[in-house]
Amino acid sequence: MKKHNAKHLFLYAVIILISSVLIIGCQNRKNKNAVEISVMHNFPNTNWTYDEQVLDMPFNITDTTKDYRIEFVLNYDSTTNVLEELPVTITLIYPDGQETYVTSIFDFNKETNKNIMPAGNGSACNINLVAFPRKSLSQSGEYHISFYRKAEKFDNYGFNSLTLKVLPLKKEKR
Repeated sequence: MKKHNAKHLFLYAVIILISSVLIIGCQNRKNKNAVEISVMHNFPNTNWTYDEQVLDMPFNITDTTKDYRIEFVLNYDSTTNVLEELPVTITLIYPDGQETYVTSIFDFNKETNKNIMPAGNGSACNINLVAFPRKSLSQSGEYHISFYRKAEKFDNYGFNSLTLKVLPLKKEKR
């Protein structure tokens, strides 16, 4: 009789465990509707040409219930790049045409900028720039980032790529 009860208890425990895993898994799946978006622009021959002074970087948003952090990662060669800083204007264009912008600076001084990180072997580095720390993207559809490099009318050598990252955040309670 005791063996029969032990088998039932074990069976009930397994059923409860499986049910719990399924319920938790379904809840986590609902919370992961918004995923990180990454858009990369490569610079051929490590040359950010003057013709590429304005870069258009489109991305789609379907989950409008979350806030997002919009940032950039600039990969460059620290031995080739001769700039001390690179001023930029970043314009966020909503699907309905509404625009908002920020101005900022990529600071290439390793002593003052703690956002410069080695990127693999050699002299490649990544520099991170957060354009919009928390932005509500309340319209579903295609957004565009217009990335304007405010530099002289020359090509800039030593740049490998610029990556746009759109990262979902939890909505703040108000």
